[in-house]
Amino acid sequence: MTVLPLKNLRVINFGWVWASPVLGHTLGDMGAQVIKIESRKRPDVIRVLPPMLKDQYLESYYAATTFRSQMGIALDLTSQKGQEIARELVRSADVVIENFSPGVMKRYGLDYPSVKKLRPDVIMISLTAAGQDGPLSKIVTYGNIISCLAGLDGLQGYIGADEPTAYGTSIPDPMMGLLGAYVVLAALRHRAKTGKGQYIDVCQWEATAATVGGPLMDYLFNKRITHPKGNRDDMMAPHGVYPCKGDDSWVSIAVKTDDEWRQLCAVMDKPELLSDERFGDLFSRHMHHGEIDEIISRWTATQQARRVTTKLQRVGVAAFPSMSAKDIFEDKHFKERGNWVEVDHPLMKTVIYGMPYKLSATPGGIQSPATMVGQYNDEVYGGILGLSQEEIAKLTEERIFY
Repeated sequence: MTVLPLKNLRVINFGWVWASPVLGHTLGDMGAQVIKIESRKRPDVIRVLPPMLKDQYLESYYAATTFRSQMGIALDLTSQKGQEIARELVRSADVVIENFSPGVMKRYGLDYPSVKKLRPDVIMISLTAAGQDGPLSKIVTYGNIISCLAGLDGLQGYIGADEPTAYGTSIPDPMMGLLGAYVVLAALRHRAKTGKGQYIDVCQWEATAATVGGPLMDYLFNKRITHPKGNRDDMMAPHGVYPCKGDDSWVSIAVKTDDEWRQLCAVMDKPELLSDERFGDLFSRHMHHGEIDEIISRWTATQQARRVTTKLQRVGVAAFPSMSAKDIFEDKHFKERGNWVEVDHPLMKTVIYGMPYKLSATPGGIQSPATMVGQYNDEVYGGILGLSQEEIAKLTEERIFY
């Protein structure tokens, strides 16, 4: 039997887009009862982010992945009755999640001072762009803007590039969901010891900037601004992604030590490079990186990416193909570790990502597929709040449960 360490935890998730749903399903995968609130009047933005399941409105693949292990209910928070019902749900909650702009939850009567009156030991977490206070607390952003604000985009791009290069996805969003799970568990441990809840203010901008590390410290101490370096690395040379046989096929190769360099030269059958003073040590290889890239590229262009990987990994050189979505789904390593999980979404069977961590004693697991808007109305409003079927039907007709 799967052990679920958070089985008796109830979470009300008012959040939307990506960060809060990831936080919700991370807790839900470990057994928490997570109730996700949205409405057809104001559906979660991620529901309409293509591609869609069977071209169905409000049912995107993103939603099918991130809304799992949560009970979706429909509730119009802009109505007074909807806010009253939300407060009744909060009375039974251990954790409340939200990621609206500062001030929105207060307008709904659901800010921390308000929910604390309803449930004194509640833990509430807000995942906002710039935190709850400060001169820029009310800025409007999305995850891709946060990575730009935090300096990540300024590190990306070709050598000598004049403008930042955005990531292909909003990295800060799911990262904040996982960070949020960590701090919620810390707050739950504090409550277990003291009986007291607390408010958690997560500033996504600050948290993302903390991942920049070295470049920030370089400016602090040396007043140097780090610029894009392409695929190169300060501690390794050669370090790059090289073309291989096949359509859009590439392999990454990273060499840190002189011994790894010798092994690379041997695999390429280029022993003459070992006596070339241009490549004699790490500093020299850095100074002549462009020439090394040309030599490696001519070799890899005659090779299959997987074959290059096998040859180099065998002698202790870090190398691996640059993976496409197709490569990742078909990779036997992911399959053997159960990384892809088939679930019965209400519209169709679909495959979503699994849990990227394995707990030996309390493994958890995906508790349910993603739900459609309002799918759990009867279970939550009837089973938890005790409303009759007639009351649920009436509030649905009045578009409170909509």
